[in-house]
Amino acid sequence: MNTLSNVCGPVEVGVSSLKLEVMSAWIESQWMPRFPDLELRTYYIATTCVDEGALGKFVPDFELPGGFRFVGVTPIECNAVASISSYDYDGELSHRTGAFTYRFQTAETNETVDVLVMASHYTDEGWRIVAVGCMPEAFQPVWTVFARECNRLAYALTPDNEVVVIGGNSNSFVPKVDWDDVVLPAALKHDLMEDVRSFFTKGIDVYRRLNLKPFRKLLLAGVPGTGKTMICSAIAKWALAQNYVVIYVSSARKGPSDPYGSTFAKIEHALSVAADSALPALILLEELDAYLHPEEKALVLNVLDGSESSINDKGTLLISTTNYPEAIDERILKRPGRLDRIFIIPETRAQADAEQMLRQYLGVMWHDDHKELVPELVGYPGAFIREVAVYALTQLAYDDGQELSMDLLRRSFKGLKEQIDARDDFLKKRGPITLVPTNGNGSKLPI
Repeated sequence: MNTLSNVCGPVEVGVSSLKLEVMSAWIESQWMPRFPDLELRTYYIATTCVDEGALGKFVPDFELPGGFRFVGVTPIECNAVASISSYDYDGELSHRTGAFTYRFQTAETNETVDVLVMASHYTDEGWRIVAVGCMPEAFQPVWTVFARECNRLAYALTPDNEVVVIGGNSNSFVPKVDWDDVVLPAALKHDLMEDVRSFFTKGIDVYRRLNLKPFRKLLLAGVPGTGKTMICSAIAKWALAQNYVVIYVSSARKGPSDPYGSTFAKIEHALSVAADSALPALILLEELDAYLHPEEKALVLNVLDGSESSINDKGTLLISTTNYPEAIDERILKRPGRLDRIFIIPETRAQADAEQMLRQYLGVMWHDDHKELVPELVGYPGAFIREVAVYALTQLAYDDGQELSMDLLRRSFKGLKEQIDARDDFLKKRGPITLVPTNGNGSKLPI
């Protein structure tokens, strides 16, 4: 009997239907006739069952229902699907397609069951896979447990020195920023790190005692250039040093079939990866407002509530950022629980902070005469101060100079300030885009 049923693996109906028909026809005509005495059934299966990493981690003595153990995989000849091994951006083998027999055996009686597994790519991008398994109907409960363990192994993370990337063009990156490098008002810097540290060291137990999911959500809000990304990087480096799992959700597009890049599926995936970990997890989600598409906003709300998300019982901390808090729905900003705390990351407010930033970016080129510029830097975001320093150092290198003069540093500041002023003036004068001609002050001209 060749009936497609779903076992541990949703599939995009329609997109992959042609490939499913090809595989199903091959199974019915070429595979089932070999075993006329078996009551075989074909199922959709999870693509993690053809994940090289998951299969490589499968423990040989992992006991499945009925005393079965997974013995191994053998490729078989099949002209219905191509045999292809994929690798990720780090060069490690990921999924494989083709036809295989997965062998299961009991330790006591040596009873053997072979399951046919077929997997194939079904889009031009080459990263979407559909998989089916053909097995005796009575073996389906054993396979379900096997597939569940494959899924756990595929997403379970072990502590290392890299941040795991969800949905980006690379699988991981190493954060370089130390917390000591972050320049913020002293009270804000202390409160932010204390909130993060306290959740992992004390808060998780508090959530458990209150019978709540140990899931805390922080939002960093501020104008562009105030250092929110730098803060996230520094917290990520700190978390890795504590042997926590750190996950970064990328808004990069994955191809023409990915219309936004910033999709709810990536947030859901990140939470799933965190939930499968045996370690506390930190999730970094930049530009939260970009994920609030009208058709997905309700899904994000439910995830932030924790009502429709898998949460790691070891604790998950979600830190999101936004340049435009006004673009975030009030149902998120003002409802307790969806965002537990909002930290406003300001432009530079104190001369001491501005001086610390300038010293940091100028490095060995700093000398005390540069303090003269510090009062004029107050009120600007950290990215502006960094660019003042970088531009001045670049000009010094062009001139083969040995010391950074105050005159050159001031000229760098003046030039960048003029650019910002010119931009703001242009945007104010330009006004809204319209197809109706105006006289320059916003009044319509007769057509």
